[in-house]
Amino acid sequence: MSLNTLRYRMKVCYSREMKEIDSRAVHEYGVSELLLMENAGSAVYHLINREFGCPDLRVLVVAGTGNNGGDALVVARRLHSCRARVEVFIVGDPDKYPEPAKRNYEIVLRSRIPTRHVNSAEDLKTLEERLRDVDVVVVGLIGIGLKGEVRGLYRDVIETLNRSGKKIVSIDIPSGINGDNGKICGVAVKSSSTVTFGLPKLGNILYPGYHYCGKLYVSTLSYPPELLLSDDIKIELNTPVLLPERVRWGHKGTFGKLLAIGGSRYYYGAPYYVSYSFLKAGGGYSRLAAPKSVIPYIAARCSEVVYIPLEETEEGSISLKNTDRVLELVERLDIDIVAVGSGMSLNPETQEFVREVVGSVRRPTIIDGDGITAVSSTLEVLKSRRAPTIITPHLAEFSRLTGMEVAEVVEDPVGVLRKVAVELKSYIVLKGAHSLIGYPDGYVYVNMTGNPGMAKAGSGDVLTGTIAAMYGIGLRDSGIATRMGVLAHGFAGDLAAEELGEDGVTPDDILSKLPEAVRVLRENPDAVIKKYMPEVV
Repeated sequence: MSLNTLRYRMKVCYSREMKEIDSRAVHEYGVSELLLMENAGSAVYHLINREFGCPDLRVLVVAGTGNNGGDALVVARRLHSCRARVEVFIVGDPDKYPEPAKRNYEIVLRSRIPTRHVNSAEDLKTLEERLRDVDVVVVGLIGIGLKGEVRGLYRDVIETLNRSGKKIVSIDIPSGINGDNGKICGVAVKSSSTVTFGLPKLGNILYPGYHYCGKLYVSTLSYPPELLLSDDIKIELNTPVLLPERVRWGHKGTFGKLLAIGGSRYYYGAPYYVSYSFLKAGGGYSRLAAPKSVIPYIAARCSEVVYIPLEETEEGSISLKNTDRVLELVERLDIDIVAVGSGMSLNPETQEFVREVVGSVRRPTIIDGDGITAVSSTLEVLKSRRAPTIITPHLAEFSRLTGMEVAEVVEDPVGVLRKVAVELKSYIVLKGAHSLIGYPDGYVYVNMTGNPGMAKAGSGDVLTGTIAAMYGIGLRDSGIATRMGVLAHGFAGDLAAEELGEDGVTPDDILSKLPEAVRVLRENPDAVIKKYMPEVV
């Protein structure tokens, strides 16, 4: 972990890892299950009290018959004690409650909190009727132990809750969300807010689970901090790091020298976005090596970049005969970082050029677009590189890189990314909603910035230039530069969406917001943490 990482750190875990934390807290530290359940219910109670106030608040609590339901019963009891008007609906057989949920069920009964059971269509009708008269619904129906699709009575209950239109507070994870990949298991509770415990589970953070959480809060309960920050947990939210000082006596070379290699007869935009976004995000000296016939068109749009004309194939793409010249330029010009692949086409000769350059250049290299297709056929090129490699695929490109079907990847995106990043000895950005950044050592970061308006051709090219810029301005750890490039790129896209609306965001809009995004990250990174990271309650 870098010394310039801010104090906020939030790890993310698989469901099995959270269960291991539970077990260790109980057996190694003597933290009782009863105490953890009390802490969990109290955390939800305090949030509700803060947001809505308790006296006379009309609350309906929906509880399953596992520990998630036990947490909900604690919420009911705490709300009842502060004079909220609470009613409990239990779905399933209460005789199945394990300890300590069973004990809380007995306390609820002895406290004379109105309690009903949902076992039939008639009970569902009663639930639907009671939902009309409440202010808030608390749901602890199914926790992170969910296996398979939600069916039968539980599905009917969730659909009834979703139709109610009420504010719903979910306990730990929205019922029906897979805790390890965020997928909807048939149906899931659409929550206004969710309080998760210990650490966010992947299902809380990955889409669509993150969307179903509403506003996400985290309570650490009574878990010892060394369990929550254990080195054995190798997933973490992508939080800002402090950017290096932009020294007053610096010159263009001080802030990084990029060589972007890309473009072809029909792809002028991609190389433009790479080379120009490097400058807009803070980089110092941007060079673009592109087919000689396309450079006048790009130069007419962007005079700030220095151009290197290359020989072409008959199709107007970069010829293999440029290989030695490009490698010589990297050394002679003392290039800091190389970006290759954007808009290069699938011409076989050009694809071979990419493989030759990637395999030979001894600089940190970002591979994007058609460059990913080129190296996918010869992965040994990546494994044998001596300098850091950064690859930025979307799901389809990642599928091409791994030979795996997209459906297989999304079942366990973090696990698959981790395996591939280690095998390829590369930093890999799996682009998407909450992009994932995999490290060669198996660590994975989850990025929280960005929006659907950025799903446009050219946006990924802006990302490539932004990552290069982070390296250029002084983040000479390739992993940290990659993380900050992804974060800044998504943040710039969000700034553009706030001004224009998501539908109209273009790569030019993202590019134009990069200076503001970097300024905020430099001057007030805590504001970014507050905006994007779960609040600890």
